[in-house]
Amino acid sequence: MVDIERARADRDYAKTLQTEFRRAVGMIAGRWKLEILWLLSQHTHRFGELKRGLPGITQHMLTAQLRALEKDGLIKRTIFAEVPPRVEYEITPNARRLRPIFVEIVKWAQDNAAGITAPPEEEEQPSTEP
Repeated sequence: MVDIERARADRDYAKTLQTEFRRAVGMIAGRWKLEILWLLSQHTHRFGELKRGLPGITQHMLTAQLRALEKDGLIKRTIFAEVPPRVEYEITPNARRLRPIFVEIVKWAQDNAAGITAPPEEEEQPSTEP
């Protein structure tokens, strides 16, 4: 469990959290990784389906992003011994834990597009520290 109040008071704990945050963001950062994970969170896709679902991505970039996500254990690549060969991509159970975050991002985008801001009790309070 992440204790934000403790992080505000304990610099070592805050530094540890920042290191973990940086590592996690590094796994999902990039122009296409979150969109790929979003598509795969809905169902398994083949390479061509992913390419069609991501207008503007090149074949080279999609391949590189899929390899990086597989290396980080966020997606699983399954090769079927068929002619022609068939390859499918799906998210791993670990990446499935990102689904609630994806839902919150979509909600945030919808609220932001509608010009809605956070209720007063959720807005960031100004810091009283110097």
